[in-house]
Amino acid sequence: MSRRLLLAAVLLAPCAAGAQATRPATATPAAAPRDTSPPSAHHGVLEYQEARRKLELDMQRGGFTVYIIGDMEGLAAVVRNATEMRPEYRGGTAQHERFREELTDEINAVIAGARAGGATQFIVNDGHGGTLFRNVLVDKLDPEAILIRGYPKPIVMSTGINPMVDAMMMVGAHANAGSPGVISHSFALDSFMVNGKVLNESGIAAFIGGEMGVPFVLTAGDDVLAAETKEMLGPIETVIVKTALSGSAAINHSPARSHQMLRAAAERAVRRTRAGHLKPLVFEKPYRVHLCLRRQYANDEWIRTTVGKFDGMVADGGPGCFTIVTPSAERIGTLLNEIEWTVLKP
Repeated sequence: MSRRLLLAAVLLAPCAAGAQATRPATATPAAAPRDTSPPSAHHGVLEYQEARRKLELDMQRGGFTVYIIGDMEGLAAVVRNATEMRPEYRGGTAQHERFREELTDEINAVIAGARAGGATQFIVNDGHGGTLFRNVLVDKLDPEAILIRGYPKPIVMSTGINPMVDAMMMVGAHANAGSPGVISHSFALDSFMVNGKVLNESGIAAFIGGEMGVPFVLTAGDDVLAAETKEMLGPIETVIVKTALSGSAAINHSPARSHQMLRAAAERAVRRTRAGHLKPLVFEKPYRVHLCLRRQYANDEWIRTTVGKFDGMVADGGPGCFTIVTPSAERIGTLLNEIEWTVLKP
């Protein structure tokens, strides 16, 4: 079976059966009940793991595979979530379509640069949840890339990552929750730490990939994102497409200039990785992960209680803060997916 068909199996795997619960009645009888079905009832975790195993066996070991995550808040010229990251049918504006183009262009620039550096295989994961991970323009994407899109999907931003991948990269990335970066946040969380080390979304991807021996080698966004990610991960390649003035303003490079920088950085990243200069992020096991829900979710009693019941979660700190100890980074990726599923509910 071809590599493309096997990755398609990751996306089309049968759904695992899962029990459904019903939220207790609310004070407004006419209100529609919340969907409380667990994520495992929708994306099929066991089937996904088997498909990933087959993909690993099929990938060409002689080539160099790059896994690219595409988020949107850190794209060139993006400064406002409500108008630029949200489609019109959800109260946004037509600008969203323009920035879907920019997302696709930045991914293509990274693919072009990585190819020049010696990469031969490309897996793209649509990583922006504002439209439930359906942002990349499929007809404009580099034809050699395989695209993961849609939701629910396992491990959210790291779906399909496996030990046969050689390097991870991210475009459109943003700074951590609470930072002075443009549209800064971290999933549905206010904080996330592994063994006491603070990680942003780029760092979390590096954590999950690192356990599989995959180095995270490039991230692109604003200057705040670049500085904090280098502090977390070391001397990876960073591309600063804008300088933050506030959470909703920035000094921006043109898209064309940003694409040039992305191509050059991706080529350097692949060459440095092939030379053994960029290494996977590794933590001592078992991992002690501490996280706090974003305040708006921590204040929602149902969300807070539901997350607190996830396997291994122990309340630790203020309302909505928890600790989990596990030897598996992939388990943490699944946990983040469970949290996203709880707060997003398509």
